[in-house]
Amino acid sequence: MDKTVDRNIPLVSIGIPVYNAEKFLDSALKSVLSQTYTNFELIITDDGSTDNSVKCVEKFRDPRIILLSDGKNKGISYRLNQQISLANGKYFIRMDADDIMFKDRVEKQVAFLENNPDVDVIGSSAVIIDDENQIIGLRNSSPPLTYEEALKTGAFIHPTVAGKTAWFSKFSYKEDLIGAEDFDLWLTSHQSSVFKTLHEPLLFYRDPLTFKLATYLFRLKQQRKIFRSDKYLRGKPVLKLKTILSSYIKSIVARIIFFFGLDDKYIAIRNKQPRRNNVDFTRFQKELDTFA
Repeated sequence: MDKTVDRNIPLVSIGIPVYNAEKFLDSALKSVLSQTYTNFELIITDDGSTDNSVKCVEKFRDPRIILLSDGKNKGISYRLNQQISLANGKYFIRMDADDIMFKDRVEKQVAFLENNPDVDVIGSSAVIIDDENQIIGLRNSSPPLTYEEALKTGAFIHPTVAGKTAWFSKFSYKEDLIGAEDFDLWLTSHQSSVFKTLHEPLLFYRDPLTFKLATYLFRLKQQRKIFRSDKYLRGKPVLKLKTILSSYIKSIVARIIFFFGLDDKYIAIRNKQPRRNNVDFTRFQKELDTFA
């Protein structure tokens, strides 16, 4: 697809919340602006960065970029809701400021949504990279079939999702659940929505080899807040107890991993390692190198 915008294809809104992301933001923006699908607006909301993130964005002279910077730190949930409220596109596409899109990500996700109008949100698998832009592995994602399964796994790799803007407007992110805002979103909407996943990877997802214990424990704490107030679990006290206890067990395991320095083994469990017979990581690395 060339750079001439075909007005018969739907306008897409891509949202990137930014907070102190200057180290990776240049690559992230280049990957968006190089998309084979070109009829989009790119909404960037800075969340009070204290580094050069805003200046990094301002270097790009692309009319599709909308930069909002109010100097305030309000959190990712607020910024995502802000982007959704400003979106003019038929579809809204998520991305984080330290990730990198495959060149055809938007084209493939929009094509799927256009051909499957019953689907509300589509995600994808992701190639996992570290802070040095080396490929760690591949993480697959599949939407849960039942609510109880959703309580255990969530639904998507958050920055891989694309969906109807009207759907995101209906199911907004809760600002008091930062760290588990997406987990809550999928639970809240699960029983009245249609979720699908493209199993091919469409995003390079950054997951440093250093285990961020405090961040992980905070997310588990936020999830337990969700479990305690969940309407479905309210009527199933045994399941509610098991779900909360499972979260505490994860916290204990995380502390053990951190204490014994088993970060690399934990990362390996989360991300399928390269296998020559079924995953062409050479091709992925070649695409990654064009941006990183």
